[in-house]
Amino acid sequence: MRIWIDATRHDDTIEIFGMTILERLLRTLIQSQKQVRRLRKLESELKGLTEATSWVRDFIEQRLVPTEVRIELAPDGMIPDGIPRDLLTRLPIVFAQGQATVRDRLAETLRDADGESVLALSTDTVVDVRVLDHVMRSSPALAFLSGTGSERGAVVRIDCPLPPERREETDDLLGIAQTCLTAGIVKELNGDDFNGYVPKLRRSEAPWLFRVRDHQAAAKVAHFLFWSNYKGATDFLTRYVFPPLVWRAVGPLAERRIPPNRVTAVGIVCCFAAVPFFAAGWWLPGLLLAYAMAVLDSVDGKLARVTFASSKLGDVLDHGTDYVHPPFWYWAWAWGLSGGDPLSTVFQASLWMAGLYVLDRGLEQLFKWRSGGQSVQDYTALDVKLRTFVSRRNVNLALFTVALPFGLGLEAFYTVVGLQLATAAYHLARVVQFWDLREQARTA
Repeated sequence: MRIWIDATRHDDTIEIFGMTILERLLRTLIQSQKQVRRLRKLESELKGLTEATSWVRDFIEQRLVPTEVRIELAPDGMIPDGIPRDLLTRLPIVFAQGQATVRDRLAETLRDADGESVLALSTDTVVDVRVLDHVMRSSPALAFLSGTGSERGAVVRIDCPLPPERREETDDLLGIAQTCLTAGIVKELNGDDFNGYVPKLRRSEAPWLFRVRDHQAAAKVAHFLFWSNYKGATDFLTRYVFPPLVWRAVGPLAERRIPPNRVTAVGIVCCFAAVPFFAAGWWLPGLLLAYAMAVLDSVDGKLARVTFASSKLGDVLDHGTDYVHPPFWYWAWAWGLSGGDPLSTVFQASLWMAGLYVLDRGLEQLFKWRSGGQSVQDYTALDVKLRTFVSRRNVNLALFTVALPFGLGLEAFYTVVGLQLATAAYHLARVVQFWDLREQARTA
C-alpha cells in the first residue's frame, strides 16, 4: 500500500486543536496501524497453519503497511517545518515538488506503484480513522465522499491506472474520485456498508469527512470533533453541565501539547485528596476537589482523542481510577456524617453501598460479555435515558452537594444507597432478560 497526499494547497496556518491538517492526516494514518497490530497477533496465533498465516501476512503488507507516504507539494512549496520528528521516523515519508497537475502527479504515483494499491488523501481534508481502516481493507477499491458545497471532500483507494479525464473534472482529489466512480474502477462507501458503533463511546457515529479550506471551517470541525467524542450514554453533569468547562480546557491544552496523562494525574491527585476532607466533614474543600476531578475526567479523554494521544497507560489510569475511587468517597462521606463512628447506621450503610457498587459493576461486565461487547448503558433507548440518572459518581455527587446546605446530608446519603440498590436491580434484570444474546448472535 502506498499513501499519496495532495499538499499542493496546504495551508499551515489552519490548525485544529493545535495541529495542521497535514499532521492530523499523518497521525490518522498511524492510528489506523492499530489494525496491523491486531492482525500481527492473529498471525502469531495461526502458527502451523501455513496457508492462513501467509494470507494474513500478505494482507498486512499489501493493504495496511504503507511502503511510501508521498506528499505532493506546490511547485514553490517548502517542506513544512512543523511536522513532529516522531511522524518522520514512524512513516516512510517522501516529499515531491513539480509543475505537473494534481491528476498527473497521482497518475505517476500509480505507474510507479507497480501493482500496489494507492490510498489518496488531501491536506485540505480531515478524515475519520474508521473510514481509512475500511477503505484500506476493503475489496473492491472504495471511495468515500462527504460534505456539501465547498466542504465536500474525498478519500479514495485506487488499484489501477486512472481513467480518462472528464471535461468537468476539477484538478483536485474530489474531481479525480468522482471520475473514478463514474468510470466504475472504484465503488462508493456509504453508511449501509459501515458499522458505526463505537464501544468506548457507547454510541453509533456515521462515517465522516470534512474539507477544510479556511479558519471558519476549521472551527466547525473542531466543535464536531469535540462533541463526537462524548459518550452517547452518560450522566447529566457530564452531558449538560461540564462541557463549557471542558471545551475551554481542551483547546489551550491541545495547543500547548500537554499530554493527557498529565491531566489524568492531576485528576487522580484531586480525587484522592478529597477523601480526608470528606472524612473530616470539611465539605467545601472536599467538594471542590471532587468536582475538579470530575471535570478533568472529561478533559483527559477528549484531549487524548482529538490529539491522537490515547495510550494503554492512560486508559488504565483513567478507567482504573473511575472504577476504584467511588467506594472511598462513600466511606468518607459516611465517616464525616457520623463523626467518625464505624458502628453508626450511616457508616454501615456505606459498606452496603460499596458492596452494591461492586455488584453493579460486575453486572455491567457480565452484560457486555453476553451481548458481544455492547454496554448495558446504551443497549436500548430506555437504557440511554436511564443512564442520565442511575447511580454513578457524578449523579451521587450532585445529590449530596444539593442536600448538604440544607442539612440533609444523612438523608441524601441514604437516597444514594437506595439509588444504587435500584440501579443494581435494574441491571440484573437486563442481564437476565438478554442472557441469550450471545447465542442468538452466533446463530443469526
